[in-house]
Amino acid sequence: MKKVILTTGGTGGHIYPAIAVADSLREKGVECSFVGTKHRMEKDILGRSKYKFIGLDVIPLSIKKPLSFFKMFKSIIQAIFIVMRERPEAVIGFGNYISVPILVAGLILGKKVYLQEQNANLGFANKLLYRFADKSFLAFEKTYDELPIKYYRRLEVTGNPLRKEVYLADRQTEREKLKIEEDEKVLLITGGSLGAKSINDALLKKWNLALEDKKVRIYWATGEGHFEEVNNKVKKYKANDVIKPYFENMPNIMAAADLIVCRAGALTISEIIELAVPAILVPYQSIKVGQYENAKILEEAGAAFVHRNSEAEIAIDRAFDLIKDPKEMARMKVQLKIMQKENAAERIANDIDIWGN
Repeated sequence: MKKVILTTGGTGGHIYPAIAVADSLREKGVECSFVGTKHRMEKDILGRSKYKFIGLDVIPLSIKKPLSFFKMFKSIIQAIFIVMRERPEAVIGFGNYISVPILVAGLILGKKVYLQEQNANLGFANKLLYRFADKSFLAFEKTYDELPIKYYRRLEVTGNPLRKEVYLADRQTEREKLKIEEDEKVLLITGGSLGAKSINDALLKKWNLALEDKKVRIYWATGEGHFEEVNNKVKKYKANDVIKPYFENMPNIMAAADLIVCRAGALTISEIIELAVPAILVPYQSIKVGQYENAKILEEAGAAFVHRNSEAEIAIDRAFDLIKDPKEMARMKVQLKIMQKENAAERIANDIDIWGN
């Protein structure tokens, strides 16, 4: 049986694309195992999964923390023994410093090495190692702009690997499940699992707009840490409005939505494209996260509007205006459909060079 090691961790944005690729490889009879850290969320998510998980004691490199360099060196040594023991045909990294030890071990031992980048701009690990990888799978064409032409032959734009639920979600089916009327519009507002205070505060100030239009149903995911505050402040809402900390069936609600107001994480952008949901994006401000660059991809394609955190109230105003403009939303949906790619997880599984003839 062929084997592949996938290395990922830190955030769901790195972990879930890796699981999607592993699921596609598993369906093809490939044995997959994961390597991450002992002390971040991957140990729990992958620990509960059907895959073997190995945790390393690696932390972000920092000049202020000399121990970080020692732990990275030690993890690379451990990773070499892991690769020697597991004997995989290939190693696939999904970004983040966590992936560095196994990827370096794979290169040292002459294994096929692949990278997958979720964001518009390369993260630290992929920027460090793309020169040495057999191939880098990119989510967006824009990433070509920051790389030398001589490496283009080793780049492939696949889109982001997404959960199966996203590919299977059908707009009409999901609207029927949620008992949404033909003439009813659905506005989904979310800041992700952690929530976004700027978006929540803006909607609280503009809540009268939500109450005015009886044909607009609101699905508002406040985030766990913000739910109690929001719930205490919203004294009145329409019978069909739904306010929760987070929606476990988020892909289903996204598929049913006419418009979404949200952050601009890489997977969120890819889900918006796949489900063709017009969007108003309020990117997280941190340069390290790269959400603004992700958001600009949709804005430049005419598929979304982008507002900064300080403009969150303007974003909410725009949402209530836009949802009453079916022609503009239809135009945005067309642009999103133009951007759609085939199933990225299956494409990556097919395109790694472990199959021979």
